[in-house]
Amino acid sequence: CAFPRTPKARRARQQGGVVVGPAWIWECQRLQRRLPCGPYRLDGSASSDSEGEEPEDAPPPSRPSPKVKKGAEPPKV
Repeated sequence: CAFPRTPKARRARQQGGVVVGPAWIWECQRLQRRLPCGPYRLDGSASSDSEGEEPEDAPPPSRPSPKVKKGAEPPKV
């Protein structure tokens, strides 16, 4: 999230999510690994606990595959 007090951030917290700023995404991408969320949390609770986090050595989340429209032919190779 860009801002900590938005309806989307509130909903994420209510569902047990961790709200981080865009710097976390950029740093994970730059280093090609998933970083701890603590230092990037937007709710001000950058703590050492790992509640709601995956291990540091967890692979980055996979990218969703592109959606194929019904009736569309696959690309020719």
